[in-house]
Amino acid sequence: MGDDDNHYSNHHDSSKQIDNNNKDVDPLLTIRDEFNIDTEKFKAIVNGFNEECEHGLNATSASGLATMIPSYVTRMPTGQEKGTFLALDLGGSNLRVSAVDLLGDGQVHVVTEIRRTVSDEQRIGSTTDFFDWMADSVKELLDNLSPHYHHQQQEDIVLVNGKHNQKQQSVAMGVCWSFPLDQTGICDGKILRMGKGFTLDNIDGQDLANLFHDAFQRKDINVTVTALLNDTVGTLVAHAYSNPGACVGFIHGTGVNAAYPEKQSRIVKKGDDSENDNIMLVNTEIDIFGNPDYLPLTRFDKALDAHHSQPGFQAYEKMMAGGYLGELVRLIAIELITDDQYLFNGNIPERLKKPWSFTTATMSNLEKVETDEEKLAIFGEWLETDCINDYVPTIEDMIRLSHICCIVSSRAAVLVAAGIAAMIERQNVIITSDDPIIIGVNGSTFEKYPNMQQRVNEALRRYFGDIIFQRIRLGVARDGGSIGGALVAMLYSQSANDKW
Repeated sequence: MGDDDNHYSNHHDSSKQIDNNNKDVDPLLTIRDEFNIDTEKFKAIVNGFNEECEHGLNATSASGLATMIPSYVTRMPTGQEKGTFLALDLGGSNLRVSAVDLLGDGQVHVVTEIRRTVSDEQRIGSTTDFFDWMADSVKELLDNLSPHYHHQQQEDIVLVNGKHNQKQQSVAMGVCWSFPLDQTGICDGKILRMGKGFTLDNIDGQDLANLFHDAFQRKDINVTVTALLNDTVGTLVAHAYSNPGACVGFIHGTGVNAAYPEKQSRIVKKGDDSENDNIMLVNTEIDIFGNPDYLPLTRFDKALDAHHSQPGFQAYEKMMAGGYLGELVRLIAIELITDDQYLFNGNIPERLKKPWSFTTATMSNLEKVETDEEKLAIFGEWLETDCINDYVPTIEDMIRLSHICCIVSSRAAVLVAAGIAAMIERQNVIITSDDPIIIGVNGSTFEKYPNMQQRVNEALRRYFGDIIFQRIRLGVARDGGSIGGALVAMLYSQSANDKW
């Protein structure tokens, strides 16, 4: 990450088209330099994150734009737990309801699941309608379960109080909620400002479990929420089931977040004045970290924020999460088209005229294509303009657009690494042991974007050095929401041996 590092040099042909001797005539080089995060900037971000962690730990309230929220998860799985449990996972873009088999030996099996995409209309609609929609998905899952599981439901069922009641059978479910909660217990939490485009009416301050139970009652569904957890806590718990000792859970998808274990005595929000050195997982809400004192915002970051529905909110997330990368590329492309005629001979393709029309998925697909000729064949017609000149994109346009994507996505990887580095440093695991430092990452951007994992690893290696980096085990924590939700529902059942 030094000043001389081209931090998109790992892209398959990213260096061959830019002439470093002609900086004055290549506007993309100036933009590349603006997006570069050298060692000094990286360290400043890590230090800034740690300062915000300290501030959040010492805050007395989890209301408003809170960080460092206690999860009340104080138990971690051993990998030997067994049973079948329900999990509901709501992320920034998708809903997933699952029935999960815990098989022991770190093995899990998702028996069946229902997936739904959250529409733009649902994000801004009625809270009641939104929870009814989620309840309908739970009902569909139960209806789809095999007769074997319906039989188990009658014979051996997990209840919120750990007792069997044939008159009022209720299936236990863990809810993985990818938004801030003011949590006061493992299944008690009030919803804070959601973000990610959600502006549901009158939802702030409502009890999450009650909203679900009210919807289940309206839909005549016998399900009880036994655990609430954030998706990043779920990611860490799920990764620990198959990777004992995992110490960081990180989300890099539509949004971003991180969790790690902290001494309970340091979590002021928990309201316990005792010197309790036992561990509790903390939901950092790292997505809202970041201020201009240490976060290197470019003019494009500032433009995106200014025109967002929630300006001044989630600065870090807007620089590196999948919900925003495509728009950053679009803003850069528009400037290069209109100010420099550097792209598309000064013509703006219809696909780039509308804000948020260029997605991170398109970026990913563009970087994934191997040759410039293939890029043109796949994306050329899609990006044709309808201007009076009927301009047709060229291979050079595809090369330059690919470079923009690589600049933006590579910075995202470095910013992911900075967040992970801060979580590692908070635990002193570097100096207190020689054990592996196990990191679980969940999210479509990390998992699916070309070379993202390699770029994050490289940024961590440059920051920590080869010796420490050899201990870091960065891996994908698949199904963090569903598996993590099922695990925590199991861990906090009155009897861990109960199953249905």
